[in-house]
Amino acid sequence: MPAAPAVGLKSSPDYQTVVAAFPRIAQKIDVFWGYPELVAYLRELQRGSDDRSMEGFPADVLFAIHQLAALHDQLFPLLAQPYGDIWGTN
Repeated sequence: MPAAPAVGLKSSPDYQTVVAAFPRIAQKIDVFWGYPELVAYLRELQRGSDDRSMEGFPADVLFAIHQLAALHDQLFPLLAQPYGDIWGTN
């Protein structure tokens, strides 16, 4: 099933924050918008990955990624996944 177009995504201030700092990440967000792959991708960006070292994002970019994840969950509730325990116990 094709996803809904990324209506308003590119004009979003949060998206523009990501574009300015990390254009390749913004491109992936645009491509995956409305698909389950975006949920997993944004979660990985927010949490990091154990298999590679990362310096992390500037606070404004991390906040923008979080806001885009929340917007995606709101627009595509069937794709939303609950966040688990931050300590990894469940």
